[in-house]
Amino acid sequence: MSAYESDRLFEIWSFSPSHRTMLLRSNPRPVDGIDTRVEIYVGNVEVMFLRPTLAGLKIWRPSSQEAAEAAGKFGIGDDTKSLYLVSSEGFRGFIVGGRPSWREAVRGFDDATLFDFGQEWPPGPEMTWGQVD
Repeated sequence: MSAYESDRLFEIWSFSPSHRTMLLRSNPRPVDGIDTRVEIYVGNVEVMFLRPTLAGLKIWRPSSQEAAEAAGKFGIGDDTKSLYLVSSEGFRGFIVGGRPSWREAVRGFDDATLFDFGQEWPPGPEMTWGQVD
């Protein structure tokens, strides 16, 4: 099982109800010596329970026990194959949707998104990326 984990500050940067897509973003912080931007994209979002700002972040596929507990607690049904758990500083939430994908690269605050699907794939060595498996 592969999770995404970071101690950076993330925000829900955008959510499109019509396209059911969400983007979490951690901006560069030159004051702290952080010059990269991290974006986490989730498509086909059905349900989410998140805070707008997440200080430190972990996203993972739940164990069968964790999935059953979340399904019972939040009434999200028995189909938990699209369930991802999210934790941040004592908060525990979730996303029901497509597999979360992340990208990280040196970018300015106002630069275009790292998830411009018109860009060449795979990107060059200046960008790292992955998915939550």
